Amino acid sequence: MKKPPVTDSAEAGRAYGGRSLDERRRHRRAQFVAAGIEVFGREGYRGATVKALCRQAGLTERYFYESFGNSESLFAEVYKTLVARLQHDVVAAIDRAPQDAESTARAGLRVFFETMYEQPGTARILLIEIFGISGEIDKLYRSTTQNFTRMLAELVSAIFPLEAAGPTDPAIVSTGLVGSTIHIAMYWTLSRYRDPLNVVVESSLALYVAVARQMAAPEKGATADDADDAAS
Repeated sequence: MKKPPVTDSAEAGRAYGGRSLDERRRHRRAQFVAAGIEVFGREGYRGATVKALCRQAGLTERYFYESFGNSESLFAEVYKTLVARLQHDVVAAIDRAPQDAESTARAGLRVFFETMYEQPGTARILLIEIFGISGEIDKLYRSTTQNFTRMLAELVSAIFPLEAAGPTDPAIVSTGLVGSTIHIAMYWTLSRYRDPLNVVVESSLALYVAVARQMAAPEKGATADDADDAAS
């Protein structure tokens, strides 16, 4: 009697080289994500071909389509991976920083801008290539950016406690500060890093400090000058 053909599900429990089928698939998927970071960062989304991605990964097209339906789905995974890495690195830098507000904010901003400077491919993917690919990628950008901005805005509020001054909303102000940082990074990248890293970090930090001083809540009986001194 003939044996039934071996299917992927039948192979799932087998191990080759110490790895199960599922483990090998996860490994190949990770290889393609790493390849996507390199190729999309170097060639851009539209300049990257499946063949180039496979060549970078050291795998065949068969394995590419096993993991991803097309280049767009790989790009989406690359984008999410890079955002998660950046978020982790910024939070870790803030956790390690001295506790005073300016030092803490400076540490987070430095890691953010250092990543854009030292990894221009990452900057290209996060700040430039993400736009105009498709409606689905636009949705991914909006949802990911909203989550990332919300996380950073919460950090900003913790570092520089903002109080409503007149008809202002501290949450909106924090979101605006984060947006300013992203746009500074975008134009800095497009200018091919014309300004020194330290100048970009300190210029971005100046916005945070200025807003914090403007919105610092004066204590009862304190003057506006006293509030400015306290914020500094």
